[in-house]
Amino acid sequence: MRIENLIPQPTNAEAHRLAQDRSLVPARPAKVPATTGIEDAGATGSAGSGVSLAGPAPGLDVRNLSPRGMADLSMDLYMAGVLAYDDYAQLAFQPELHPDYDQTIGALTGKKAEPDRPRDFITEWEEKLVFERGHNSDPERVNRTQRILTVLKRIAAPTDVVA
Repeated sequence: MRIENLIPQPTNAEAHRLAQDRSLVPARPAKVPATTGIEDAGATGSAGSGVSLAGPAPGLDVRNLSPRGMADLSMDLYMAGVLAYDDYAQLAFQPELHPDYDQTIGALTGKKAEPDRPRDFITEWEEKLVFERGHNSDPERVNRTQRILTVLKRIAAPTDVVA
């Protein structure tokens, strides 16, 4: 599966504007070490940037992933150029990984941290999106949540098409 297939595609108007303004296209970074399985990571993660994975991580299931696993996955997606920094920061933030969780959030909710218990992150981000749309007046936060959910859904349902 190619990483650029996970990236939300720009609208025709956005693509035209980007094609006209070459100053928005950053220089491509050097190759990432081969041990990551990521080659030629584009800085923006835009389609056609050459971002690819040597192969999907074995056992990667965003519908059955722990918060610790999601923190790791989000870093991989950021380093591959799939996520912008703000998207990465929101996805990587897993409160249950904080050592004081049980004394703070856990004390309020009555639930102890379980950073290694798998959960369905697509369902969690769908619920976040509904909440953001209903309670948040910041359109960028809503859009960021939608972008993250789109990436997670594309990971959950990869398309392998061989031409």
